[in-house]
Amino acid sequence: MTALPRPQTPPVSRRAENRVATIAEIKELARRQLVERGPGALSLRGIARDMRTASSALYRYFASHEELVSALVVDAYTSLADAMAAARDEAPLDNPARQWWAISHAYRRWALENRGDFALIFGTPVPGYQAPDEVTGASAGRSMAIPLEVYAAAVRTGAADPGQTQVSPSIQTGGLLVLLAGDSLRDCPPRLGAVVLSAWVSLLGHLVGEIFGTLDRLVTDIDQLYRAHVRTVMLGMGFRPSHVDAADPAHEQA
Repeated sequence: MTALPRPQTPPVSRRAENRVATIAEIKELARRQLVERGPGALSLRGIARDMRTASSALYRYFASHEELVSALVVDAYTSLADAMAAARDEAPLDNPARQWWAISHAYRRWALENRGDFALIFGTPVPGYQAPDEVTGASAGRSMAIPLEVYAAAVRTGAADPGQTQVSPSIQTGGLLVLLAGDSLRDCPPRLGAVVLSAWVSLLGHLVGEIFGTLDRLVTDIDQLYRAHVRTVMLGMGFRPSHVDAADPAHEQA
């Protein structure tokens, strides 16, 4: 039988290419503003000035300031989730403790390398902006699903015991976490979601202190402090001490 010819993808028009390039430029200039002035100072007028065009021209690409912010939020959460997924996949599939260690440190590396994006999604809220769940929910949910899935695997394999945590088995997860985590929470007791949420917020607090605070002036070795914090968080999540030791490369070398 003669194989049917594969349908050819029509070439992208010059106009479409220019649109994609312009959107990328707008986002890049917006991220520069985030780094230099913070989320509250994000300005379409300033971006237009840098592009040497009228601010009204930008509304052909983003209908409002809020739409641009939402696009940046989606990109930020996607970038964070990609970084964590890559770190998880580099760790052994049958070692969820090592995977948790890997995603915790990927979280910090991403934050330090993407301070503007970190500030946008975890720093001072943009005045008057409320992230629309239907736009940002999927990307935010993916960044939450990865640690939840790793911890659930740790519990299934016996690497972690939620019974050793301070989180009550009667706790219930809220609607937003259910919406964000989606299928990752479907077969998990609410307690597991609460343990992961508590742990992730603890890591976030450390990063906020490092990026927005004065940790670099309060201790001489923040890398060492973060490693210790990750170990403390893992023990608080009920990870067995032997698994925590094995997950920490520094402990293996000691």
